[in-house]
Amino acid sequence: MSAFARVVVLGSLALLAACSGTKYAYQKEAFDTKGPFDRHFNAPKAVVYQAMKRVALRQGFAVEKDVEANYALVVSKQYQQDNLNTLLTISGIVTGAGNTADAWVAAQEVTLKSHETKQTTSVGFLSLSIPIPTGTTATLTKERGETVVDPVFYERMFASIEKEVPNVRTQLENQKQEDDARLRSEIEQKLRIEMEIKARLEAERAAKLEAEQQAKLQKQAADAAAANPAPAPVATPAATPAVAPASSSAAPAAATVSGS
Repeated sequence: MSAFARVVVLGSLALLAACSGTKYAYQKEAFDTKGPFDRHFNAPKAVVYQAMKRVALRQGFAVEKDVEANYALVVSKQYQQDNLNTLLTISGIVTGAGNTADAWVAAQEVTLKSHETKQTTSVGFLSLSIPIPTGTTATLTKERGETVVDPVFYERMFASIEKEVPNVRTQLENQKQEDDARLRSEIEQKLRIEMEIKARLEAERAAKLEAEQQAKLQKQAADAAAANPAPAPVATPAATPAVAPASSSAAPAAATVSGS
């Protein structure tokens, strides 16, 4: 290879290397220990998560994903300006234990541009082809898309979350007290019902035992009467009628007759 050819090849490789150095965005990542995307809070993660959701909803963001069990939230909001449509999506997750939590937030912004294309159709007339408009179609093309790295944006959001934390904490505590009171009321009502059912069952069981005892006694009496029948009654002879003695007035009359 000639010297000139080697120079051309080396120059081309250098130019390619220079171009490839700005092609990949990951080369910009430094993975610093501190960035604008996280904030520490002296509050339970459930409180911070609800505060994050309230701040987003208050600003008109629509909830795209809400996984409360994992404290993960995705919200979005659209902006329209002329033929530009911008979609701002915020992803947040809260971690922590006890009374401390860390909130992690990242926003992505995508801008789409609307283009109108006229549609025509050709109509032949004699030897001519005449175009006739039939309407327009709108298409969207992506103009730009990137992660928001502005520290001021995240500072405003975290400040709003910090301001909302006391309100959420108070509401959750009140809600817990109401839930505990309702749970106690339900338990007490359940216990009363169980006691009433138990008392009714005991009364029914006592009445059943009493009836069985009475039936048993009646059966024993009937069995005893069948085993020892009562003797037949003895017939008594009829009484002889007594002869009435002669009256004293009849005796003198008889004596008078015999004397005559």
